[in-house]
Amino acid sequence: MNQKGKREIPTVFISYSHDSADHKRWVARLATVLRENGIDAMLDQWDVGLGDDLAIFMERGLKGSDRVLVICTDEYNRKADGGLGGVGYEKMIVTSDLIKDISTNKFIPVIRQVSGNSKTPICLSTRTYTDLSSYDESDLTAVNVKDLLSELHNIPKESKPALAGR
Repeated sequence: MNQKGKREIPTVFISYSHDSADHKRWVARLATVLRENGIDAMLDQWDVGLGDDLAIFMERGLKGSDRVLVICTDEYNRKADGGLGGVGYEKMIVTSDLIKDISTNKFIPVIRQVSGNSKTPICLSTRTYTDLSSYDESDLTAVNVKDLLSELHNIPKESKPALAGR
C-alpha cells in the first residue's frame, strides 16, 4: 500500500528463452493474463523495439521490477547453466542478486517444459516454483494462475491456524 492507502501496482519482469514460436505465444499469453489482473508485466515482445539495446532492457527489467518470473524449459535451463546468450546474461544478474541477498524471494521459477529431473537452472534450484506445464496457451486463465497472482499481489495464503493452548 502506498501513503494514500492504495495498493501499489506490482511490476514483473519475465525472463524466458525464445525456444519456439509456440513458446513465445505461451509466454505472451501468460504476460497478458498478468496484465489483465493488475500486474505490470514487462516483456521483450512488447517493450523492445528495433534499435533498442537488449542488455539495457534486461538489466532494467531485472533490477527495477518487484518480482521476476523465470520461465523454465529444458532450453532455458541449458542456456542459464551454460551462460549462453541473453539467458546466460540474465542468469549472471540473477546470481549476483542472490549472492547479495540469499533470502530474497524476488525470483519465481515457473515450470513450463522441463523433461529432466532438474526443473530450474542451478542458481534457482533451491527455490520453490509453480508448475504451469499442464496449461497450454488457451488454458492460461486467472483461475489457473491464481496462486501466482496472489503471490505477485502479496495476498497472504490461507491463515495459519492458531496454536492451541496459547
